[in-house]
Order: sequence, then structure tokens, then C-alpha cells
Amino acid sequence: MNRSYFIILSIIVILYVVNIVRKKKFSIKESFWWVFASVVMLLLSIFPYSIDWFAKKIGVDYPPSLLFVLCIIFLLFINFRNSRRIAELQMKVVELGQELAIVKEKVNRDEK
Repeated sequence: MNRSYFIILSIIVILYVVNIVRKKKFSIKESFWWVFASVVMLLLSIFPYSIDWFAKKIGVDYPPSLLFVLCIIFLLFINFRNSRRIAELQMKVVELGQELAIVKEKVNRDEK
């Protein structure tokens, strides 16, 4: 495929992420990593042989495998961040449920 398709795709992804942040459907903090990945995708689209150069510098024999490894590491990082955030939110839900039960109990006692 022509490089221009990948350049256009990268720009579309960047614009999409910026647009959903602008509409307040995605936080700026969370969107940073997606914008970062999109910019990397744009740079690799513009300079396709940079992955070959980088692979050669770190001693990887097959440059496309380096690209896949970097993508997997990025996705694992995002998954770990999301899992950690979900765990934090679950703890907050439990705390809020407990506080609500305490408040309901106090209200029931006051009504009697």
C-alpha cells in the first residue's frame, strides 16, 4: 500500500481522539497515550525505514517483529493502566455503598 494511506489514517486517528476529548467524552489524561501512539504511527508512516534503523541499533534481526513487540507492550501498558483504574473505582464503589448503608441506617433511626 501507498504510504499516503497510512499518513491519512494516522491523521484521522489523531483528529478523532482530539474530537472526542473536545466533546468531553474522553479525558485529556487518558487521551495522551492514544495521541502519542497516533503520532508515532504518523512518524512511522512518513519515515517507514526508521523502524529498520532502530531495530538495527538495538540488535533486532527482523524489524517488523520489533514493531509488533512495541505495539504489544503499548497495549499491555494501556491494559494495565485500565485494570488499575477499574480496581480503584471498584474500591470507591464499595466505600460509597458502605457509606450509603450507614447513612440509611442513621435516617431510619432518626425517623423512629
